[in-house]
Amino acid sequence: MPLALDLSFLRSRQVQVRLVAVTFALAVAGFLYGTFATKSYRSTMTVVPASGQRSGAASLLGSQLGGLAGALDVGGGADGSRIAAVLQSTAVTDAVIEKFDLKTRYRQRYQEAARSAVWNTCSVKTLPKPNLVQVSCGDQDPRFAQAMLHFFADYGNKVFTRVSSGSASEQVRFLERNVADLRRQADDAASAMRQFQESHQIVDLDSQARAVVSSVANLSGQRIAKRMELDYARTYSSGDEATARQLASQLSVMDEQLRDLEEPRVPPGVAGAGASADRQERSGMLPAALAVPKLRAEYERLLRDRKVAEATLVFALERLEGAKANEAREVSTFQVLDPPTLPDRHSSPLRSQTTVLFAMIGLIGAVAFEWFRRPR
Repeated sequence: MPLALDLSFLRSRQVQVRLVAVTFALAVAGFLYGTFATKSYRSTMTVVPASGQRSGAASLLGSQLGGLAGALDVGGGADGSRIAAVLQSTAVTDAVIEKFDLKTRYRQRYQEAARSAVWNTCSVKTLPKPNLVQVSCGDQDPRFAQAMLHFFADYGNKVFTRVSSGSASEQVRFLERNVADLRRQADDAASAMRQFQESHQIVDLDSQARAVVSSVANLSGQRIAKRMELDYARTYSSGDEATARQLASQLSVMDEQLRDLEEPRVPPGVAGAGASADRQERSGMLPAALAVPKLRAEYERLLRDRKVAEATLVFALERLEGAKANEAREVSTFQVLDPPTLPDRHSSPLRSQTTVLFAMIGLIGAVAFEWFRRPR
């Protein structure tokens, strides 16, 4: 059977008077403490990452190239988490301790203890959604808290600039190596395209294809007409007459021209396959009609490779110029959105909170004391 808590002693008038007296006394003590205790003032500063400048060409190519753009963008920007990490770094903290002699002010003997004391009075809060960072510091002197935040912003920006400059230098070296490779790839793609066009005598494939189809259609129409004339001539004359022989010779030439326009041409210098120098000569700049689909597929593949290589090279060059500019210039990597103001209202102790807290402690302590001294 669970043990029942006996609170019947609270019905006593004397106990109630003592409880009220102790609670009131502790509440008065809390009020006096909140009124006369040493005040602490807290100043707050809000910083925002400096927006990176990116050209329209780089933005357009970056959106088109997707993952490749992310691979080339190795420098990284100044976001809220990186700013918070730099502000809380040992380098910045030690600089603040040395600047304001915080080991003496906080009565700390060791550097590690002084760092802990700094971040017991200061805090860094990251706001991911608006990409902001809030830094606040507290001290008994409001001007001292404000000065600490000013130094946090100035020295943190210097450290971040040094880190960003080193990152930009690495980015320059990375992009210079990749630009050389991408330039070679673009040259290879252009050379492959040129060799293909020279080998197949391609100037404008669409126009040439339309021209050969039109030539085949015209020649086929003429061949049909000549075939009809020859069949008609054979109805009233013998096959060895001059007219019939002339029409047959014309049909033979037309058949040869159609084969030359329809079938793939044998490249010059290749023997066999029934290819004659005359047929090779007559082909000229018009590709074979039956070879156009294969030529178009190969041409589009080479054209796509060349465009991708050129676009990648342009994007890499754009990034390289931007990295060189970032390496050469010294600008703030984050900007102070809300500068630290001079606080005129103390942040602790709060009189109302200390009054309520002391009153609750008095009430709980008085109840516990009466419970232990109750008659059993």
